[in-house]
Amino acid sequence: MNTTPLRQQLKAGLLSCSLAILAGACGLNPQNADIDINNTLPEAKSTIYQDAVSKMGLMAEIYQLPYLNIMSKDISDKTGTSRPTSGEIPNDITEMVKSTLNGIGGNIQFIPYDPSFFLNSANTGYSEFTNKAIPDLVVSGGITEFDRGLVTKGDSTEIEATSGDFGLSFEDQSKGSLAQVTLDFNMIDFQTLAAIPRIQAINGIKLHKAVKEDSFAFTVKSVTLGAKGTIKKVQGRHAAVRLLVELSMVQLLGRYQTLPYWTLLPGGQADNVVIDQLNRFYYSVTERQKIAFIQRLLYLHGYQVAADGRLNGPTQDALQQAAGKLNLTAAGIDFDTFLALYENVPIDYATRYRSEKIDGVFALLEDDGQAPLESTQTSVEQVAVSPESNTPIIDDGVITLNTDSNNYAIGDTMGIRFSVDQPMFVRLVVINSSGEVSTLFPNPYQSDSYCKPGVEYQIPPRNADFTLDIGGPVGTDKLRAVASSKPIAAEALHFTPDGEFDELKMAGLPVRAGVNINIR
Repeated sequence: MNTTPLRQQLKAGLLSCSLAILAGACGLNPQNADIDINNTLPEAKSTIYQDAVSKMGLMAEIYQLPYLNIMSKDISDKTGTSRPTSGEIPNDITEMVKSTLNGIGGNIQFIPYDPSFFLNSANTGYSEFTNKAIPDLVVSGGITEFDRGLVTKGDSTEIEATSGDFGLSFEDQSKGSLAQVTLDFNMIDFQTLAAIPRIQAINGIKLHKAVKEDSFAFTVKSVTLGAKGTIKKVQGRHAAVRLLVELSMVQLLGRYQTLPYWTLLPGGQADNVVIDQLNRFYYSVTERQKIAFIQRLLYLHGYQVAADGRLNGPTQDALQQAAGKLNLTAAGIDFDTFLALYENVPIDYATRYRSEKIDGVFALLEDDGQAPLESTQTSVEQVAVSPESNTPIIDDGVITLNTDSNNYAIGDTMGIRFSVDQPMFVRLVVINSSGEVSTLFPNPYQSDSYCKPGVEYQIPPRNADFTLDIGGPVGTDKLRAVASSKPIAAEALHFTPDGEFDELKMAGLPVRAGVNINIR
C-alpha cells in the first residue's frame, strides 16, 4: 500500500492548522488591522542657549552700550549637500538667524532684509527712507562644512547551528557614523560694506547616527520561523544647526560689543578676542581713568562708591570685599581686578536699575566707528565724574597704592608698592587698630620722598637690608598715602578717629590713596 500521498496530505494539513492557530492567537486578521498613535500638543521651542540669547540684550543695557540696528543677509547652505542628502541639513537658515537676532532685545534692533519687498515698495511709490531704520551692521555667513562620514564603524555577531531536520540561527549587527556641521558668520559695517576685523564666529558640532539590527530564526522540517528587529537613532541635524546659529549670534555680538558673553553660556570659556580688546583699553587710559572705571564696576556689584577717580578708603574697602567674592588673592588697580569685576557683573534687573542711576557709567565704551574699546580716546574730564554732581574733577594727579596681600599674621613680612602719574612728593603712613600712626615713607633707607611717574616704588625696595614685619595688635591696619607737588610734613596729615582722612583739614591735599589690611 502506497502511503506517501497520504503523509504529504497530513503534513500539509497540520502545517495549515498550525498557521491558522498561530494567526488566531496573534490576532492577525487582515480585516482587523489597526495601530495606535501618540497624540502630542504643540510646545514652544527651547534650547540650551535660549537663556543666553534672551539675556544678551539685558547685559548690553547694564553695560550701557549704544543701540545697534542689525540686518542679516540670506544665510544658506554653501556646501551644496542639503539637496543631494534629501534635506539632512537645511538649505536656508535665514529665518533661524532672524529669530535669534530678534530674540535678543535690549539695545539690539533687528531689521529684516527682503529685496523683493523693497522693490515692490518702490513700485508703489513708498520708497521714502525718512522714517525707516538704517542698519549699522550686517550679518553674513552660511553652512560651510557638512562631513557625513568622518567616522564609520560597525560590528556583527552571527551564530548558526543545525542538527538533522532542526536548525537555529542568530544575527546581531551594529553600525555607527559620525558627521560634522560647521557654520561661519562675519560682521559687516553697513556704511563701508567692509568686514570688521576679528568680529566673526566659526562654530561646529559633531552629529551621531547609529543603527542596530537583531534577527532570530529556527527551522523545523524545512519550515523556518523567526523574528527581526531594527532600531535607528539619528541626532537631529536641523536642531543642531539652530544651536549653532544661537551660539554664533551671541558670540558675534559679544565680540563686537566687547561683552563677557561667555558668562551667559553653559560651560562658556573666556574669549581671547574680547580679552585682547579689554587689554588694549585698560593700558591706553590714565591711572585716574582706571580707578574711575573700577569704581563704576564696583558700584554695579553693589558697593556704595563714587566714581571720582581717587583710591580712597571706601574704594579700598570695596575692593577688599570684592576680592573675597571673586577669589582674587588681592584686589587693586590692576588688570586682573578690572577683568574679574568686568566679567562678573550680575546680569539681572536690579543691576540694570543701578546702572541707570549713574549717567555715562561706561562713557569709555562709546563706539568710535570701530569695535568698542579698540581705539578709545577719552579725556579725564569724561571719566572722572562724581555721580552726585556730574561735575568734572580737576586733575591734581593720582597716586596708586597696593600691598602684596590684604591679610597677614603677626610675624609675616609685608611688601608695599605705589606709583604716581606725575612728579610728586609722597608721604605714606600706617594707622594700627589702636590708632597709633607711624611713617613708612620716607624712611631712613628711602629718604627722598620725590617720586617720578612711570616708576613703581617698593617698600622695602629690592635687595634692601630691611623688611616690614607685621606686629600686634591684631585688627585692621590702615595704610594712607598722600602726594603733592610740594614736600609734605608729617604734621600736615590729619585723620578722623576711625582712621580716614579728615576732609576739612586736608582739603589742600586732594591726591590720596588708602589700603586696609587685616592682622590676625
